[in-house]
Amino acid sequence: MAKAFSQQETDMILKDLKASARKYAVSCGMRKITVEELAKEAGISKGAFYKFYPTKEMLFFELLEELHKEIYETCTGILVQNQGKPAYQRTAEAVLAACRLMEQSGMLDFMEQDVPFLLRRIPAEVLEAHYHGDEVHIKALLEDAGLTPECGMELAAATVRGLFLTVSHRDNIGPLYPQVLETLVCGACRRLFPE
Repeated sequence: MAKAFSQQETDMILKDLKASARKYAVSCGMRKITVEELAKEAGISKGAFYKFYPTKEMLFFELLEELHKEIYETCTGILVQNQGKPAYQRTAEAVLAACRLMEQSGMLDFMEQDVPFLLRRIPAEVLEAHYHGDEVHIKALLEDAGLTPECGMELAAATVRGLFLTVSHRDNIGPLYPQVLETLVCGACRRLFPE
């Protein structure tokens, strides 16, 4: 009979599985990697993988949740640090930081190519309990920061989400993308939060 993993081993294996998932999400995508390859990188058997995750998709779903958490924690930190600044400026700095994080993480291809497929493979009850669209998170961020957009929360959340989506078009926009993004973000935030 196989020996159970200690808590330290369990923690290390989970860390290794998540690191492998992130690496493969960036390099080749979720669909091209197998459970065997993920397990091998974590130093466990394919059978042991299933003690940690019921499916490969659940590992990648957890990775998606962690990425969302990183992005929204970054935004929250900026909104809190800049409380003395005008609302449009605080919001613009938070949105720009989120866009930079999305770009630097290398996870854009995963989010565009694999996440729609991934979300179809996750059980409905798991999605309902754990996954919320960007608009829900954006509204919560603004509300928690005490920011009330003049145009209403629905339009503000959709606008910020639209700004996030420009990151996936950075190559189409070209070398002026950083300046274009800043122009779009600052202009939108001034419109959402006029002085």
